[in-house]
Amino acid sequence: MRTIIDCCIVISFLFIYGCSTKQDNFALSSDGVKIVFNKQGGGEPAVMFIHGWSNNKSIWDAQVNYFSNKYESVAIDLAGFGESGNNRKDWTIEAFANDVSAVIDELDLHKVVLVGFSMGGPVAVEAADKLPGEVIGVVLVDNMQNVERKIPAQMISKMDTVMMDLVNHPTQEKLVRGGYVKRDPEKAFKNVLAMLNNPKIGWEESGKATLQWQNERCTQALSEIKVPVVAINSDRIPTDIEAFQKYVPSFKADIVPGVGHTIMWEAPDEFNRLLEQDIQGFISD
Repeated sequence: MRTIIDCCIVISFLFIYGCSTKQDNFALSSDGVKIVFNKQGGGEPAVMFIHGWSNNKSIWDAQVNYFSNKYESVAIDLAGFGESGNNRKDWTIEAFANDVSAVIDELDLHKVVLVGFSMGGPVAVEAADKLPGEVIGVVLVDNMQNVERKIPAQMISKMDTVMMDLVNHPTQEKLVRGGYVKRDPEKAFKNVLAMLNNPKIGWEESGKATLQWQNERCTQALSEIKVPVVAINSDRIPTDIEAFQKYVPSFKADIVPGVGHTIMWEAPDEFNRLLEQDIQGFISD
């Protein structure tokens, strides 16, 4: 039973929702990989949306459209996903953070809120550690519910198998069982199939790197962060707020009930309201 629960927790790094065909802009990451992004609107702070493992920037389409009415809104494809390049050798969270840094530099942004979904959460934390002068706050979306949890090595291998099976042999049942969605799974599954045309280069490596980051780097990275961190999580996995506050004393989390992993898709109005509230909080700090 514990194995099943652990696998479901780690599968929370996953979710796939559609794919974008429009290439607006790109930057070169520190290792020369082309990082594609799109941006809309203007005004400070800029809000940068970072997708999770196995999905791409289009998962944020509704948020980019909504927040671009007030802020410069940017969504990126991390290396290996969406329209970005996959000619990377080291598929690490730090390398993905360099993707974020490259886009911030390309756009010459100086006041940025990072919003990281699933695997994008660790990426946002590492990017904020690298860019304390530009980043003013981090919003984690349905990840890091237990920052002190350590995953045994044998479990990482098991989880890796489950994760890759999902993207190589997707079914609607697996999406529901893994907790990705609770509402309209049929529509979600169609979007999954559309997304999985990508070559998946670096996917297995980056999935393992995310699990290793949880074990080896998570609490240290949080203790080093110099900007506020908040979370918008679903209620499917309990969030240990007290454990998080050992490393970020000001941390708070809003819990959205009755949704799966993709809160921003299943409850967009509530998600946007909470995110706007968090952005305003960062501005006033």
